[in-house]
Amino acid sequence: MVLVRSKVFRFTALLLAAWAGPVSAQEADSPFKFSGFASIVAGRLTASQLEPEYIGPDTIDGVRCPCYIADWANAGVYDHNWSLKPESHLGVQVKYTMSPAWNAVAQVVVRGSDSTPNLQWAYVSYSPSREVEIQVGRKRIPLYYYSDFQDIGMSYPWVTPPPELYGWEATNYNGASARWRTQVGDTNVTASVMAGRETVKDSLYQRLYYDTKTKVVWGRLVGADLELAHGPLTVRGVYVQARVQTSNPVEDLDDYADLSAYGIAANLDFEDWFVLSEVTQLKRQFDAGYWVKAPAFTIGAGYHYGAWTPFLNYARYRETTDHLDLYAPQSFSRTSLTLRYDVDPKSAVKFQVDRERDDTNNFGGNTNIIRISYDRLF
Repeated sequence: MVLVRSKVFRFTALLLAAWAGPVSAQEADSPFKFSGFASIVAGRLTASQLEPEYIGPDTIDGVRCPCYIADWANAGVYDHNWSLKPESHLGVQVKYTMSPAWNAVAQVVVRGSDSTPNLQWAYVSYSPSREVEIQVGRKRIPLYYYSDFQDIGMSYPWVTPPPELYGWEATNYNGASARWRTQVGDTNVTASVMAGRETVKDSLYQRLYYDTKTKVVWGRLVGADLELAHGPLTVRGVYVQARVQTSNPVEDLDDYADLSAYGIAANLDFEDWFVLSEVTQLKRQFDAGYWVKAPAFTIGAGYHYGAWTPFLNYARYRETTDHLDLYAPQSFSRTSLTLRYDVDPKSAVKFQVDRERDDTNNFGGNTNIIRISYDRLF
């Protein structure tokens, strides 16, 4: 039996009903454009148990271990019971075209792990030319290749993007960005810069570690990325840095750290065969006198066979530190096999099995997971 909180179910029904009206009723000449997306994900652990050497917590965010953290940013955790809660989400977006050069965009998302509607996007964009776009407001931090559309399940072969890379205590920011597009020979070039700040008063990520509310501030946030697309190859590089404060008075926590992160994604698409890969490293230099590095990578290959797409992936996350007495590193590795079936151009069904290894044996344990999802665009 699928377990789901009644308030999540009710809000899901309300959102679906809301979409049915405005999306179908909008006129072609209206300055408003409504769109939406949904991912209904059910999953559970299979044949998983804690090793005798396990030294981690007995429960993570109220879920008894062994458990699998599928969504770190939103505290999505699976146990042995079927559940829709950890990864299911719905979103609705509205775009208002003020003129050929000016637009306004807003997006609201509700999740099984957090049924409160959250404003993910809210920005105004100005395009003085076809090559340049300036945006001011609330956006995603462009730390990863799929950051801008990681909630849209139709955009990738996995049930959700690899949690070894995708998921930190801050995913959005309030600020400004500028993007430039051009073509050099047969290569499409896109470059962007951004700056801003984010404050999370009750971090869902930190809820995995603490039972009480933890405030997280990413200040002095700046970054830049460059993407090159040539034939079947797309390569993207990114760099981001910020000043991070993490505070929780109940836990006597008040940490400051300088964060720096970089990443490289390289994807190949040969129509039928395709390869997806991404490498990142985040480093936090704490004022307390130690650092933590977190290199991670994912690599996978898939094949399009009509409406079917099998996809095999391997991902790893591994922390290191210069002070083991002050910080206990975590490391995970995971192999997954996904089978996707495209029902039509706007919907897909996916079945995924994962084998996760808690390499440091201190946060969740070794687990095997099965998940089934339905993704839909509106």
